[in-house]
Amino acid sequence: MNARPTLGKTYYEQGVLMATIETSRSQYAQIAELVRSRIADGTYPPGSALPSEDRLADELRVSRPTVNKALTILRNTGEIKVRRGAGTVVRSLPTIFRDAKKRYVARNEGNGAAEVEVSRHELHSRTVYREIGKATPPAAVADILGLAEGEPALLRGRVLYANDEPTQIADSYIPWSLADGQPDLLRENAGRGGSYGRLADAGYPPTRFAEDITVRMPTDAEQRVLELEPTQPVFEIWHVAYSHDRPIEVCVHVMAGHLWKLHYEWDDATHDQAA
Repeated sequence: MNARPTLGKTYYEQGVLMATIETSRSQYAQIAELVRSRIADGTYPPGSALPSEDRLADELRVSRPTVNKALTILRNTGEIKVRRGAGTVVRSLPTIFRDAKKRYVARNEGNGAAEVEVSRHELHSRTVYREIGKATPPAAVADILGLAEGEPALLRGRVLYANDEPTQIADSYIPWSLADGQPDLLRENAGRGGSYGRLADAGYPPTRFAEDITVRMPTDAEQRVLELEPTQPVFEIWHVAYSHDRPIEVCVHVMAGHLWKLHYEWDDATHDQAA
């Protein structure tokens, strides 16, 4: 008698791709593993549509709700997504590497650090500005910037895309007293070096940065903008730029957690002290 095919190994029966699952293990978890392995080996390449739930249920001899439960696991991890008019498709973007230390070194290669890091992955970068203008910043932002109650800031609110897929929301707040007199900061394209280049022109070059990172679930609005499942977490990064000891910008990033890898490195100051 022929050996039964094992999970994750594809085989053909009368020219049709087939697989089997073990009844002693959770069926939906096995199906999630099987689809994940097919994505990894190129059976379902990036950007391609998965077989329908009915087709997978017929192949694996399980119910459609079981297949749906398996695919929900992969939607939550960002490996697949539901796209209107195309069904369920395999994630097309690679993980985007964000190096906190080096990202600003090369910012003069583009309009801003985020555009540079996306372009380094050979992805097409696009930024859509939602708002540019004078605004009252959130209280926590005003506190960091040292603004008095009611004192305005320049808001540059935008959504960043890679290959036309949303990757992050970024809202930058700059004290209006620093932005006033720099008309390029009111334009979508702030010029070479982005907004930091214009702040440097005004005599406030960024010299130090600090970041606080929180992992949380997205709001309803963030789900819509970033095309996320309700259970897909986001990184919320509060990025503060200083010119010497003066805070000159707070940028609040909300980033799709499954798309980004955050990298940090620093020197061991105690080593020099011990030496």
